[in-house]
Amino acid sequence: MKIKLVFDDWRKVGVAESVYNTELGIDLSLNDLHSGTTFDAELNISEDVEKDILKAWKDHKAYPVFSVLCDTEKK
Repeated sequence: MKIKLVFDDWRKVGVAESVYNTELGIDLSLNDLHSGTTFDAELNISEDVEKDILKAWKDHKAYPVFSVLCDTEKK
């Protein structure tokens, strides 16, 4: 499924709140990863899940929101 991946926030493990407006968050946001940045992406999901997402959009203009985590085991 082709999607638009919209960057929302910077978070840090062990910190409950956003770090976006901290010194670290400001530093991390200096390049392309700042709130609202959009990337073209492809989401690999089952056909059933894709149908559910498309139906939610068509019927209600509702959409899922995901977080993206790095897989640190793969290098």
